[in-house]
Amino acid sequence: MNLKSSVNTANVLIYSEDHFSAMGLITLIKLYRPNLRVSHIRSVEEASLAVSGKLRVLVAVATQATNLMSLMQTMQCLRETKEELPCLLLSEDLNPVLPALLPDIPTLGLDSPIRTIFESITGLMTKKGAKRQKLVELPLLTQRQREVLCLLASGSSAQEVSSVLGISLKTAYVHRRDILTRLNICPSYYRGVFTARLS
Repeated sequence: MNLKSSVNTANVLIYSEDHFSAMGLITLIKLYRPNLRVSHIRSVEEASLAVSGKLRVLVAVATQATNLMSLMQTMQCLRETKEELPCLLLSEDLNPVLPALLPDIPTLGLDSPIRTIFESITGLMTKKGAKRQKLVELPLLTQRQREVLCLLASGSSAQEVSSVLGISLKTAYVHRRDILTRLNICPSYYRGVFTARLS
């Protein structure tokens, strides 16, 4: 089965840039529910193939190597294609940036027990689970601040943020300051976590 038909007929889509994480998750889902069609996508282009009404849940896997901008754009593309699509985010180290980027999506650690992950996925597939996910607080950050945060979290400097997003350097610094304040991140934590991605 080619990629287009497998994505188009999937009940569960797994977004992951890490092939091994995705295959492990697919094996887990197939172990408990062998009748579900599960497909793995890695990009916005592949996500755009999912136009079927059969898609019931999206699971995104975020590791240290994940491009957060691509993750956010892919999830946004799928949620625009299929309104009210239930989503779950599995994070390698429960990165504090992810809830700010995707405030309305529940997050679990990748090291959570297998049963917990599976129950979360199946819970979202029920109508009650999908409705429960809609009850969220307003996001802490604006869309532009999320874009800035994605770049900062991937190790970009304020100068790089300025050139990538086409904003002034001063605006990039203001966004960075506002983000740190809203997320209650102290400067030493910021330097330790975000700049560590550069090395």
